[in-house]
Amino acid sequence: MDLRQLRYFVTVADRKSISSAAAILHVAQSAISRQMRGLEEEVGGELFERSSSGVCLTQCGQLLLERARFILREVESAANDVSSFNREMHGTVRIAAPPSVARALYARAAENFRAQHPKVRLELSESPTDDVLRRLSAGLLDIGIISDAPNSGFLALTPFVQERLVLLCPPGSAPAEWARVEAPDLKELPIIISAGLRRTYVERFGELNPQIEIDGVGTAAELTCAGIGYAVLPYSTASTTGSLKGLHAVQIDGLLLSRYLALVRGRPVSLATRAFRAAIEDEAERCAAAGLFTLI
Repeated sequence: MDLRQLRYFVTVADRKSISSAAAILHVAQSAISRQMRGLEEEVGGELFERSSSGVCLTQCGQLLLERARFILREVESAANDVSSFNREMHGTVRIAAPPSVARALYARAAENFRAQHPKVRLELSESPTDDVLRRLSAGLLDIGIISDAPNSGFLALTPFVQERLVLLCPPGSAPAEWARVEAPDLKELPIIISAGLRRTYVERFGELNPQIEIDGVGTAAELTCAGIGYAVLPYSTASTTGSLKGLHAVQIDGLLLSRYLALVRGRPVSLATRAFRAAIEDEAERCAAAGLFTLI
């Protein structure tokens, strides 16, 4: 198996056609077909289901595609890093974080970073921890920001920030008059909460039966305004999201979210990734100074 075969394979998989891939790669169809047959012989199984309309991946092909993309990205990253010693830094950095952290950090960190490294492409996404872990494992991310520290040996974790949680209440409601609420007392209230936050709560305080379980800050705020329940959200979200204006944020005592910077242990880290990580950490310090987070 060599890089040429993998490039051919990824292109055929993306185009779902050997003839279309041949046109893009400027290679004869027969050459691509020969390389794909050789690749199938090497992995010991069919990679494509072939028909008159084109090709589609088998389960074996899907598995190889994920690995092939990762290998080709690593080769590109290595070439970018070596060439960056002689010219301006370039490449791609892919990062995912929980929505509350992403909304607080991404915009300003990306603006400052791009001013210094305009040729680096950023792929920023908002994802819950389970999805971040899956994408890190598959080689689809360079950095992840996750909640709490999973028992996983494949990650190199760095403590990052802690987030307070608040209870959102509409004006005139009884909880809106409270200065704070203890985390165990949330069990007595009609709570609107995300699946991830509910899981964290259950791990620390036992079963919680929310009124509604939903991922989505805007919808949680609308449900709260409608009087259906009280949304549990990170304080940073309540402070940076315009749709929550007019709702009262009551501090929840005894429940903090710990966030960690996560990289895959033993996987090379590009110069661009190192630089953007520094930008994220600098922005976290500014947010901590503004009271959105606590550094850990």
